[in-house]
Amino acid sequence: MSILTKEMINKLSGPIVVFGAGGFIGINLLNTLLKYRDDVIGVSQDHKNNWRFIANQIPLKNLVSLDILQQTPLRYFFESYRPKTILNLAAYGAYSKQKEYDKIYQTNFLATIDLIEIAKEYGFECFLQAGSSSEYGLNSAAPKETDALIPNSHYAVSKSAVYQAINYYGRIEKLPISHLRLYSAYGPWEEPDRLIPVLISNARKGKLPPLVAAEISRDFIYIADVVEAFLLAAIHIKQIEGMALNIGTGLKTTIHDLVQTTKKTFQIDAQPKYGQMPNRRWDLKDWYCNPSKAKELIDFEAKTTLEEGLLKIGNWQEEIGFDNAFWNRIS
Repeated sequence: MSILTKEMINKLSGPIVVFGAGGFIGINLLNTLLKYRDDVIGVSQDHKNNWRFIANQIPLKNLVSLDILQQTPLRYFFESYRPKTILNLAAYGAYSKQKEYDKIYQTNFLATIDLIEIAKEYGFECFLQAGSSSEYGLNSAAPKETDALIPNSHYAVSKSAVYQAINYYGRIEKLPISHLRLYSAYGPWEEPDRLIPVLISNARKGKLPPLVAAEISRDFIYIADVVEAFLLAAIHIKQIEGMALNIGTGLKTTIHDLVQTTKKTFQIDAQPKYGQMPNRRWDLKDWYCNPSKAKELIDFEAKTTLEEGLLKIGNWQEEIGFDNAFWNRIS
């Protein structure tokens, strides 16, 4: 981790809390923060049985089990810890298997409003909400933050709705709060059945997995760059109150591009068979980022190339024993 990262983390007001710390982005944020700070609390529904916490050996003193849908325990948490920097990554509905529409709205919208309102009572210095590129929906080809949101799933609707709340809290109530629209993050501790973990696991063996249509595109951003975006946004929170920022590379990468880069990086001869996996119902052909506002306002720019990121994943999988890990359901 860079000296710059250490300096940014040490500037944050503490205590620091990461809601949704048991998820992919949450665990990477938590790990990074804990390298330099001890006043960090990771919150999840069941910290004792979370595979990411177990595999990363997160100290129990830095973990709390909490259902953010329950106001009374949430209020007790704030009374006990009084966090000043709040990173909210708690979410539901981003994966195809997460279909309960009521839980999507309760988690992504209503619980977030409760979280902000309770945090207001105790005071805070920074609140960052994890948004999603899904908010743009049908308007998915390099949209600016001011462009129309045309959500095409319950998850996208819930995330775009909570952005409106963030905008209100920052613009009208002048709270130090902002919304980061994350693109397709990948890296260590991602769900093992997701595209890139499966792709790299196969590539290490000289194979390729079943794939969706070749022309489907994404903006793949390495997790270390996402973590840096959160840190930069946190230390510049006064400049971005109520705003949304796109967090991606700005590069359109098709599944064909991804596969060709993987073949080159891992020197494999296997030929891809596209269309063997069905596209998700909300998949769009062009889905990539315009990151210019994040560069202008918080000086964020993704640094990791796709080839570098894929190689990092390959090395991490080897080091961690990915294929035989107790939490890997695909081996």
